[in-house]
Amino acid sequence: MLRKIIATASVTTVAAGAVLMGSAGAASAAPLWCGSWLKEPSRATNVSAVPGTYANVGGSTYIRVNQGTYGGKWYAWAKMYNYGFDSVALIWVNQSDKAIYQCGNRDGAREWAQDYTAGVDDAHAYKVQAKYQHSNVFYGPTVVWR
Repeated sequence: MLRKIIATASVTTVAAGAVLMGSAGAASAAPLWCGSWLKEPSRATNVSAVPGTYANVGGSTYIRVNQGTYGGKWYAWAKMYNYGFDSVALIWVNQSDKAIYQCGNRDGAREWAQDYTAGVDDAHAYKVQAKYQHSNVFYGPTVVWR
């Protein structure tokens, strides 16, 4: 129930123009780091959408954060659907230092991916959010994860 309340509050916040931790500046300045990451989230099982992270970014294109298990751990990653020449990233908050990070391409070394990002494990991430870029940057809703 608490997760549902937080997700609902986050959707309201994003609709009002705010993003993770309350400002676009904080998320846009997030350093690149994927924690203990999964290069190929497509290998995960038990895959589902993280509730409350869906965001339509125009036309039939949408972003969301997915989750799944691999090697006994849960991972979250951002994914983009029905896209053209667009990019997606995962914004996440670290459990231990509460810092905001951005995870992009599956090599763990780039800010953006063309389809889906590397997965960040739940031992590191406790808040997650998908980030989209075409001509502008758009942030999906932020939720507390796992």
